[in-house]
Amino acid sequence: SSFRFNSSLPPSRTEGGAPGSMSQVTLGFHACVDLPAFAKGLVGTSVALETSWTVRQLASAVERHCANKGVGVRVGALINPARGSAAPPHEQAVSHFRGGDRVLVLGDIQKEPWPGRDALGAPNGRPAGAPVPITIFTGFLGAGKTTVLNHLLLGQRDKKFAVIENEFGEVPIDNELLQNSALDLAEQVVVMENGCMCCTVRGDLLGAFDAIRRQMDQGSPLDAVLVETTGMADPVPIVRTLRQTPDIAKYFKLDGTITLVDTKSILARLSECEGGQDDQERHRQISFADKILLNKLDLVDQDQVADVWQRIRSYNATAPIVASVKGIVPSTELTNIGAYDMDKIAIEPEMSGHGHGHGHGHGHGDHECGDECDGHGHGHGQDCADDCQEDHGGGHGGGHGHGHSHKHGSRHDSEIGSFSIVRKGYEIEPLAFARWIRIISTLPEEQGKLYRSKGVLAATGRSAKLIFHAVADVTETSDGPEWGEHEPRVCKIVFIGKKLARKEIEARFLPLLQPVAEKLRPPLRAPSPSFTRGPTLAVLGQRGLLHHALLGLWTKDVLRVSQVSAGIRDSIFSPEALSFFHMATTAGLTQGAPRGLHSVEGHVWLHGLLPMVSIKKYALAWRQAKVKLVTKCSGNYMWGEPLKFDTLGDVEALGVTWLELSEISDKDTYTFLADFSWRDETMKSFVEAGCIGKLDSALVKVTCEDPDGDDERDDDVRFRVILKPEEKSELSGMAVHRMMLQISGGKNSSCPYQIFCHTVDPNYQVHIKIEDHRTPMIETQEVFHQWHPLMAGLKQRPRLRFLLRLKALDSGPLDAMCGCCG
Repeated sequence: SSFRFNSSLPPSRTEGGAPGSMSQVTLGFHACVDLPAFAKGLVGTSVALETSWTVRQLASAVERHCANKGVGVRVGALINPARGSAAPPHEQAVSHFRGGDRVLVLGDIQKEPWPGRDALGAPNGRPAGAPVPITIFTGFLGAGKTTVLNHLLLGQRDKKFAVIENEFGEVPIDNELLQNSALDLAEQVVVMENGCMCCTVRGDLLGAFDAIRRQMDQGSPLDAVLVETTGMADPVPIVRTLRQTPDIAKYFKLDGTITLVDTKSILARLSECEGGQDDQERHRQISFADKILLNKLDLVDQDQVADVWQRIRSYNATAPIVASVKGIVPSTELTNIGAYDMDKIAIEPEMSGHGHGHGHGHGHGDHECGDECDGHGHGHGQDCADDCQEDHGGGHGGGHGHGHSHKHGSRHDSEIGSFSIVRKGYEIEPLAFARWIRIISTLPEEQGKLYRSKGVLAATGRSAKLIFHAVADVTETSDGPEWGEHEPRVCKIVFIGKKLARKEIEARFLPLLQPVAEKLRPPLRAPSPSFTRGPTLAVLGQRGLLHHALLGLWTKDVLRVSQVSAGIRDSIFSPEALSFFHMATTAGLTQGAPRGLHSVEGHVWLHGLLPMVSIKKYALAWRQAKVKLVTKCSGNYMWGEPLKFDTLGDVEALGVTWLELSEISDKDTYTFLADFSWRDETMKSFVEAGCIGKLDSALVKVTCEDPDGDDERDDDVRFRVILKPEEKSELSGMAVHRMMLQISGGKNSSCPYQIFCHTVDPNYQVHIKIEDHRTPMIETQEVFHQWHPLMAGLKQRPRLRFLLRLKALDSGPLDAMCGCCG
């Protein structure tokens, strides 16, 4: 650790090298800590105390002592009941505990030990070229964020930090406080005085990161960036901005959100405005936190600390709580959080179904489960059927855990909660799950507010674990580690939020689950090197050679090959098949070549991107959607070039669109999928000029055919997408482009049409509603700054993919396709 009071496990000797004198303290747990049966043996055991240790080091010794006994304990605060107060973590332990004293732990307990704090500390240097981690540092006014930053910048020299400070008002008060003390010790500080980190574009935040990037390019490396938000700033828009800006993500990665809490005043602050917008933002700051700093611990007694602890846990049951006094916190606690590290999510204890549940006022009677019930806690008191395998607050092992039923006198105790779903022997179909993600990210208000969700799922046709993470409407999926050869495939997902409509959420999620597909025949053993006979198709399939040969076929022909034998079918449909096809595309395709195709006639070449089961779902949904593909014609493609897919995200985005359309039954709507394109040299000049100037796409023509087959009554409508530059935004100070739609053919149409335009892209969504297509130029409300993923996508490939839905004005309203484009 680079800070004097580090959080590593305590040394066996003093810093000077001389042995320290030892004494013993007796371990106990505060009455508010719900002690499960497997941890009761810890009570009354002795923990060694060295006179040189700080309270924080004693806490590490307690954690290690419990881990050695097979129990995971995460200490938030240590209390001496004889003194009636919690001990400040940075002070000497012997100032608060003497030999023979009882040490009461206020903390979290689980069946498996947590990783040691030294293992979670900052690594030895950031690898060259790796993105710089970003920590969002938020908290209520007066909680002590400036004090924490001062101590961080003054108390260590090894780490190089950049600080982005957000201010509301014209006078940057916090900036003055920092300048008078430690501001000059930061590598760079960017002060944003207009507070527009909470505006829609948040261009000043992006500009700040760009300024830091330029400094890094000039030879000033950084270890971390801290984004300090003032007062009531909601961290979610900041998370959304960082996660959805590709050009920033190249250089920076989001590490996590830390919320600072004033132990003395937090309960009053949370109670003074319940029910209003301030209340929403205040409890949201705690609910979204990946770590919570409990500051000013010395100003309250042990009962007040316990009340604050319980209240925080009613909002956020999983984030580590770290106590502090006068803002003295080790630098390792502010970095390397790993909240968005998919590999860490894959092995998090809370995802194992064994976590310690927090019911918080949800108990509504006895919890009844059948013999097959797995991983239940009693926190929420939900009734279960005999085949239930869900976690109601997080049980312990295969038995039943102990949820909390604290009563803090707040309505939030019954409104904020969590539930999880665990299904052993089941898997989800990836394309249907991608559709479900779109649904959960646009959850209707009457179904509650989703704060966080995490999942580790088995996916049909994929050998890797599918990791899912959501913060509000910002979602992400990633491949995790491979499933072990004998590891049972399972789907487990947890939902955390306010007033969540559990039944409605489950009703959309549970149909995604299907039993793990069994192979038609047992796997064949590969032949020995001395095998002299010619290789069979089954053997070629096991080695992946068959998949290289099949890569050049349309997917329908691959399906025909799969019918040759049971062994061949298993080779093509197995979870390992997709990995073999991926390797074939890497080895056999040139750089820049598409990884998937969908022709205007309906042929698909997708087995290099999707599992075979997902391709079937994609094709069926496209047929049900009844969409006409409109692409440019060429010498090789008289009726239009095929749609091209470069990534899995591209084809999943379109597959989700087909699924959404297949849920709509409207025979009077004309639906088209079109690519609006620009010439390569046009886009190259645009980028080289600094992304300034106007961009006009090529025209796209769609034909609304007369339902009675009268060609003369067909309506041709032409569209052009225009990105028009505008003056720099007063809020962000950045140049932006406004999207315009030029429409021609309205005067000659047999009737006026209403139109919905939807982008189809994995990184963003744009929805435009046009009331009457006879308006020749539509100025939309959509504006894009230079770092927006739409602009970043145009630099890589000069096209925008749109779904166009047209319906005659006199034939009724045009229904919204999804929850976010009403």
